[in-house]
Amino acid sequence: MKKTITTAAMLALMLGAPVLQAADAPATAEAQAKEFRDFTYKRFPDIKPADYIYGVYALNEDYRSQFDAMNEFPPYDGAIAQGKELWTKPLANGKSLQDCLGQAKGLRAMYPFFDSATNKVRVLEADVIQCAQAYGDDKIKAKSKEIKNISAYLSSESRGLKVDVSVPNDKALAAFEDGRTRFYQKTGQLNLSCADCHQYHSGQRARSETLSPSIGKTAHFPSWRLKADGLVPLHERLSGCVKDTRAKPYALYGSEFSNLEYFLAYIDNGLVITGPAVRK
Repeated sequence: MKKTITTAAMLALMLGAPVLQAADAPATAEAQAKEFRDFTYKRFPDIKPADYIYGVYALNEDYRSQFDAMNEFPPYDGAIAQGKELWTKPLANGKSLQDCLGQAKGLRAMYPFFDSATNKVRVLEADVIQCAQAYGDDKIKAKSKEIKNISAYLSSESRGLKVDVSVPNDKALAAFEDGRTRFYQKTGQLNLSCADCHQYHSGQRARSETLSPSIGKTAHFPSWRLKADGLVPLHERLSGCVKDTRAKPYALYGSEFSNLEYFLAYIDNGLVITGPAVRK
């Protein structure tokens, strides 16, 4: 049988006909995601898959009690209220962000996604910024307080929904694999990758902090980081990680971090969105 398949494939090549691949884009992405998840599940056999939304606080009962205590009086409530106001506020052209992107309810859960019209990954904050610029607003930009508050509001409007990212075609798979490559790519003077800290050494200590597992990363952003005393969107946190390796980070909301978000979000498929959340 194997010989017959090989001969048929060679004949197809000779005749100029396409040879069917062993796996299509969705199957390839899912196989890679399964391998990724299985590594972490084996590393932490006592953690339920659904509990990875808690990050490092899923590792033991003491950490989880710290998480519950931090969330008794959420410090981000004011930011959510301000983000809601910004979402419906008329901009320079008289229209609002809601007019551009639609109702806030469930919007976060639609991102990130691969846009076949542009062959690029689209992430929510980037689309918000693009809408604001198109409507004549120059305050809502990559590092502004406004985009952080809007991000918090949109996340709050998708709480309870599940991460649901697809890799529909070969071009989407290329973006997914670019994100995967960046996850494992070592950078900076310290020669570290995302995987070094959050996969291979997850659960171990780095100075005074415990390194969190990689699964569940995209489900809780933006995060209110106590050490920063403010909201930190996902791309800003990714940028901080790259800086920690003593390398120059990619541009916020550029293709590099967007593809990395796409890869990580696909890994998180099925997890419940909990953002914004509190983190140290």
